[in-house]
Amino acid sequence: MFLVQLTISGWAIAAIIIAVLLVGSVVGMFFFLNPIAVKIYEEQVVRTTPEKFGNDCTYQDNEEQVQMWNEGLAFAETIKDKKQPVDIVNDGLKLHAEYYDHGSDRCVIVIPGRAEGLMYGYYFDQPYWEAGMNILAVDPRSHGSSEGKYHSLGHYEHRDLDKWLTWLEEKHGIKKVYLHCICVGTVTGLLAAKNATKRGNIKAIITEGSFIKFKETFREHIKYEKKPVYPILPMCLYHIEKNTGARLREEAPIKLVKEIGDMPILFLYGRQDIFSLPEKSQKLYDTCTSLHKKIVWFDKGAHSHLRINNKEAYDNAIKEFVG
Repeated sequence: MFLVQLTISGWAIAAIIIAVLLVGSVVGMFFFLNPIAVKIYEEQVVRTTPEKFGNDCTYQDNEEQVQMWNEGLAFAETIKDKKQPVDIVNDGLKLHAEYYDHGSDRCVIVIPGRAEGLMYGYYFDQPYWEAGMNILAVDPRSHGSSEGKYHSLGHYEHRDLDKWLTWLEEKHGIKKVYLHCICVGTVTGLLAAKNATKRGNIKAIITEGSFIKFKETFREHIKYEKKPVYPILPMCLYHIEKNTGARLREEAPIKLVKEIGDMPILFLYGRQDIFSLPEKSQKLYDTCTSLHKKIVWFDKGAHSHLRINNKEAYDNAIKEFVG
């Protein structure tokens, strides 16, 4: 009997030792990897200096990005006489935009992706201007000349968009607004579109390079940066949700495309996109419940670089969709 008890006690002690070692390993791993996760999280969504997420070319070592930037600036120069700088306040933050009046009763708002401001959006404005539409070029909160510390991946940005919709209607009588949403900007657009009180303003959504869930695209970004996906990914997501207010599960495009009714929506995707993977992108389109949906695929062009590689086909797809 004593030997049996001793054996059981021995197993118990061994289990305790293993548990302590495992817990110690997990805790040690956390303290070792958490600074890396914090650094990645801050790089992605925190405006740590006034210059960060400013209105300059983000990736100056990328030849296509520089070309897009320069062509966008050149286009904006051609319509500079139509520009009206605008500032509003929401959640105590000053938000900046530029309004270009084409004399139309329709207006497009380009919602840039993370780390990009309104000047980046110039490049995407041109086909809408050529279609005869007004333009509201916005600096999202914490970007460009707009105030703010965090990019909340659409959670607060869609409330800012609601303010801009109200401004367009009250100041210019614009009730027909089209949203061109780039990457994470899609979350902002879809959240605004599902708000029943705003559907009279938003007539259609054009989404470019949208992910199905932020977790999915963030995983691909971490892999691209050659960082360990696990446990870095969940640690980064934890910091994002804790600090920015983002609700990544509830506000994922794969859920939101089922909550916009019959809102017309155009999906623009590239088969070379390594962040919004084509098979996931097709799933997002298939999940969308709108009866007025369309998807256009481009064989050339990286993430958000579709127009620079397919300008005529890209512009024609937009002009046909907006009518």
